[in-house]
Amino acid sequence: MDWLLHWLKVLLSIIFLFLLSTCQSTSQTIKEKGDKEMQIHYVEIVSSTVDKQCKALEQIHGLSFGPEVQDLGQAKVAKTENGALIGVRTPLAEHEQPIVRVYFEVNNITEAVKAAESSGAVIAYPPTKQGKTGTWAIYILDGIQYGLWQR
Repeated sequence: MDWLLHWLKVLLSIIFLFLLSTCQSTSQTIKEKGDKEMQIHYVEIVSSTVDKQCKALEQIHGLSFGPEVQDLGQAKVAKTENGALIGVRTPLAEHEQPIVRVYFEVNNITEAVKAAESSGAVIAYPPTKQGKTGTWAIYILDGIQYGLWQR
């Protein structure tokens, strides 16, 4: 049963990345609250099979992964044509499960975290400066994890 759940997660991540890569740049921008744009900054894939995941993403989507980036949990990172980053890394802790987590770019991470809390979300990781890559946070709403990223 565990293997079935694992492959289901892998399949869902590949479908998500396919949809992400086939969107036109104009359709990847979502208008929220009037004229604010919401853009995907980083897609994080946590897997115990990093090389296998990277190879599949390279073959299927034409991505090119670079060396591990320390500031991103030793993730191998590729940049999409529209500038979004895709990182694949191993779990950082024994309890961390395979996941695909999308980080949305925000102008003010403190305000975004407050808005998430007021929407009923649980803040899993408060705003955390991550080397030279920016500041990130993770919130969970109804069991779904979302990331926020301020450059």
